[in-house]
Order: sequence, then structure tokens, then C-alpha cells
Amino acid sequence: MTCVPGIPWAALALGVALVEFLRGGDTELAARDVRYGVLLTGGSLLAGVLMGLVLAGGLALASRVVTRPWAITLTGALLGALVFPVEVLVVAIGTDGAVAQLGTTFLAWPFMAVVAAAHSTDIVGRTRRRTWLWASAPAPGERPSPVADSA
Repeated sequence: MTCVPGIPWAALALGVALVEFLRGGDTELAARDVRYGVLLTGGSLLAGVLMGLVLAGGLALASRVVTRPWAITLTGALLGALVFPVEVLVVAIGTDGAVAQLGTTFLAWPFMAVVAAAHSTDIVGRTRRRTWLWASAPAPGERPSPVADSA
């Protein structure tokens, strides 16, 4: 969730730094853009780890109390909405408060809450609609499928 708004700005900053360096322009400006790119990349990844821990931990605790899938989905949306401002802060620091980058990141906030909500029941193990989240083992309570001999 966090790298979606932050990494494109980091790629743009690194691309601008490369152009500034190759055209023989201001190396101080190129160094600043590299610093912004690294700050945005590292900050987005760190924010992603923090958001993942908060989402997974909050959903794990909520799944002990809440039994309905819609309630888990609502909890995931609320947790996603509460932790996404960390990425807005990273973009604000990494772009010196640039209005376009902050505005775009701010507009991504509700979409990221919807993404967290959509995947929350899979994260806590209530459903298995998104197979990429799960190993090939059967769900709890399911019987393993018979395996044919290949010999």
C-alpha cells in the first residue's frame, strides 16, 4: 500500500538527478535529487513495514473478537485509513512539501483504505479468494486433495 504513492516520486527524483548529472548541470542539485529519491524509497519501505505490522496485528486481534466477515473488512478499512498518513508524511519529507506530490498521495488515501479492506478477510484467514496470499496447503478444516502417483 505504501509504495504505490511514494515510489513513482522516488523514480522521478532519481531520473531528474540522472539528467542533471549527464547534461553537466548542477551536481549539488543532482545530489539533492538523489537524496530525495533514497529518502522516498527507504521511507516508503519503512512505512510499509510499519503499516503491515499494524494491519496484521490489528486484524489478528480483531479476528478474536469479531466473527462477521463484514466487520473484519470494516476493521481493515479503518486500520488502513489510520496508518496511511505515515506515507503522506514520508512524501512530505521526501519532496519538501511539493503540492502536486502531496495532493496525489492524499488522494490515494481512500483507495488504500479500500485495498486494506478488500484483503483483510484473507489476511486473517476467513476466506481464500486471493490465492496469491496462501500456500498450496488446504484451508483449516478442509481435507487434503488426493495425490496421484506420478511414478
